[in-house]
Amino acid sequence: MLDAATAVRTSFLQWLLETDDSRRGWYNAYRQYYDGDHDTQLTDRQRNYLELKLDEEFNDNLCPIVVDAMAERLAVTGFTTDNEALDQQLWDWWAANRMDAEQGKVHLAAGRDGDAYVVVEWDEAERRPRIVFEPAYDGSEGTEVRYESEARHQPAYGLKYWRIGADRPGDAGYRRRLNVYYPDHVEKYVSDQRDKGGDWQPYDEEQGIAVAGDDIQWPEWVGKDGSPLGIPVVHFRNRDQGWNYGQSELKSVVPLQNALNKALIDLLAAADTSAFQILYMLGDDPSDIELTPGAFVYSSKPDVKVGAIPGASLGQLVDLKDAVAMDIARVSRTPLSFFQISRQRAAEGTLKQEEAGLVARAQRAQVGYGNAWEDAMRLCIRLSNAYGGTSFPEDVQISTQWAEAETRNETAHMEELRAKRELGVPIERLWAEAGYSPDEIEDMKASEEYQARVAMLRMGTELGGEAENG
Repeated sequence: MLDAATAVRTSFLQWLLETDDSRRGWYNAYRQYYDGDHDTQLTDRQRNYLELKLDEEFNDNLCPIVVDAMAERLAVTGFTTDNEALDQQLWDWWAANRMDAEQGKVHLAAGRDGDAYVVVEWDEAERRPRIVFEPAYDGSEGTEVRYESEARHQPAYGLKYWRIGADRPGDAGYRRRLNVYYPDHVEKYVSDQRDKGGDWQPYDEEQGIAVAGDDIQWPEWVGKDGSPLGIPVVHFRNRDQGWNYGQSELKSVVPLQNALNKALIDLLAAADTSAFQILYMLGDDPSDIELTPGAFVYSSKPDVKVGAIPGASLGQLVDLKDAVAMDIARVSRTPLSFFQISRQRAAEGTLKQEEAGLVARAQRAQVGYGNAWEDAMRLCIRLSNAYGGTSFPEDVQISTQWAEAETRNETAHMEELRAKRELGVPIERLWAEAGYSPDEIEDMKASEEYQARVAMLRMGTELGGEAENG
């Protein structure tokens, strides 16, 4: 029989894991559509002439284009505060975590699923913060946060759920793990059961064993002054519209994707059954006639008629398929040229107009995702102060710097930078606007050429001052 404390804990964990099942179902659905698993239905004949294997899907999958088009325009290039040393430290942590690649996974997952997460931990071996991408919990594995009912966007705790050992319940070594993150401590559990409630037992990570009852000291998560460090799970919400959770870029695309698959299947069915012409001969037997390019069809018998029944036009079905693809472009605000509906190349001005919606999508994401990255870097500062011996200001204002979301006309952009230089804008700022990373800027500032130019400018300033005084 369970003791009271264990019963309460088990009930609470079961409630945590069973809440919001519908949202987790949508995560799975969006991932399947992105990967091309659309469950399209084909006849045996259609599968045969398409030469599909039994487990192969058939579709015209435009979902990745919609998601990738935005994700590919989201690239963090740095962080700025009012402290140059801290700016460099933030970028060093970013580079050490290889976030140049990892950020792409976060941005793609958030756009595809509507929600994505990073967990910020302390890496004692490397003596620095560690930033780990975590996909949204789909009922099997992943991470999520739960919010206070009274206050929006104020998380009460975070959850990270994963499997270790064997893949299937009942196999030797099968176990599930669960971390529950609170602002001031982390609770760790293990279970060998598949069902969501499970038989969750407190887990001693150092010993790698379950601990009976509540006889365990949960790891503290506090700063030097004993204050809570905060929940180390950072939520990336896509198109949240003020709600606690986001919306997928595929929400309005999935129904149209189904329609596109149906239109394509109908097109192929029509092509298979009625799009070819049928030759006929009346008054004679054409079975001995071999039809090859340039051959004649003839008969020596009088009153023989030879003709052909033309195949049905597929134009309307082709137009329908293209119209559905155009609707996907319209509702997702993705440039039509990305789907290559026409062979004609649009003019530069037209392409720029087409990209306006996509650029707006990316810029909106930069604001929301940028806030989340700033929260993550602020957690890095707290962890470094608590465990790494640093003393960086923890209430500093952090701003995320992004690469431009708009396709850039390089010639016009360079002219703009030259004009700004003539107005006295610092060269380091212009380098950043030109797309150079903080590390590249530091390397350029340390170069002999740059140092020589600085020395010449200083000499000119000093000579000018002496001449004026003289």
